[in-house]
Amino acid sequence: MEAKVFDQMAKQYDTEDRIQLANRILDKLKPSLLNAKDSTLLDFGCGTGLLGLPLASDYKQVFLSDDSMSMLDVANFKIKSQGKKNAKTMSISELADNKSFLVDHILLSLVLLHIPDTKSILTFLLDHLKSSGKLFIVDFIKNEKVSHPKIHNGFHLNELEKTLQSVGYKSVSSQIILEEKKVFMNEDATLFLLIAEK
Repeated sequence: MEAKVFDQMAKQYDTEDRIQLANRILDKLKPSLLNAKDSTLLDFGCGTGLLGLPLASDYKQVFLSDDSMSMLDVANFKIKSQGKKNAKTMSISELADNKSFLVDHILLSLVLLHIPDTKSILTFLLDHLKSSGKLFIVDFIKNEKVSHPKIHNGFHLNELEKTLQSVGYKSVSSQIILEEKKVFMNEDATLFLLIAEK
């Protein structure tokens, strides 16, 4: 979906349902992020920071990046109001312009389904990972009941793993982490966590 759609949603984005889902994702994600105190994290497609901001306490520095400036405005407000000294926002274009910007971890949560060219975004993110850095993808398993012209209807894990390996990631592993009701275009959905190392 285009940034302007998310711009319009930004101020009403943090619904109780979205906050609860983010918390359930965090519970499943955190065991994979042990010993990250000296590491840096990029939350790519961060929205209002529902995942990236709570993770700031686990990292040395967290960068929140999104295509929607309105989402980043909300994230900036939260950073200030919560006194998060080690969190900062950056636009996707800032990220694209800074080839030397590298982080230890990149989080892509419920974002990949919105990006038409999966291969090119995974390559783009690989270029912003340090050597042995890790990409964490949380998204939906393919669901044939979902049909929308602007999004993928989820992913087959084996296909996504092959795509990651084809662009240069290694040691790719994945697991099912959640079964949720009515969260994917009002359909029940299965969520996975995929971890790929550079």
